[in-house]
Order: sequence, then structure tokens, then C-alpha cells
Amino acid sequence: MRVTMFFIGLFVLLAGCSYPVILVGPRPKDSPLRIESWVKADTSAEQRVLDSIDCKGNEKGDPVFSQINIQEAMQPEDKDQRAARDRMYDNWERCMLNKGYRYTGQCFPSEFSRSRPACGAP
Repeated sequence: MRVTMFFIGLFVLLAGCSYPVILVGPRPKDSPLRIESWVKADTSAEQRVLDSIDCKGNEKGDPVFSQINIQEAMQPEDKDQRAARDRMYDNWERCMLNKGYRYTGQCFPSEFSRSRPACGAP
């Protein structure tokens, strides 16, 4: 009886954990990199990566969150690193926009999305 209850409990646990995968399917393996949402006429993918790196980013289109970069972005009123990281991301987006790139990703009707330079914020 205990063995039966164990297997029933194990089945319920595994079924509960797999429920989101059953509903929406597995996460796509080849999801596009963030850098691919930035376009500029007559610019190669290699140049786009070089421009990202020039803007203190990486080849995926994310700012480089090294401890040195975070410390440089920190301001006295920051309670933690989150504000500095947000500033770094905004600065990366502004740099890409200043280089002539256009953001083609999704901008959602939310306060967070409207606060991003890529979605029109200053």
C-alpha cells in the first residue's frame, strides 16, 4: 500500500511540474538573441556585434555587468545594484540608438517598457 501511495504521489508531483510545458510547449531552443532586434541599413551582423561591444555590451546585446562597470554606474542614492544595472542597460540602448540603430523588438504598453530608450524614452 505504501509503495502504491508513493507512486501516486510521485505521479502527481511530476504531472504538476510538467503542467506548464503541456500548456505552452517547451521553451524554444533557437530563440533570437537580443542583438538581433537592433537593425541598421547596410550593417552586417559582425558590425552590429562590434558596435554593441563599443557601447559596453556583449555579442548577445546585453551590457557587460562586470563589477567594475557596476561600481562606475552606481550613484550615492542607489540602495543596491539594480538601479545601476538599469542605468547601464539604458546607456547601452542610447549608445546603439546614437549609432543609428533602430529597435525592432516589442515595446509593451507598460510603464517599464515606456521607460526604455529603445521604446521612445529620452
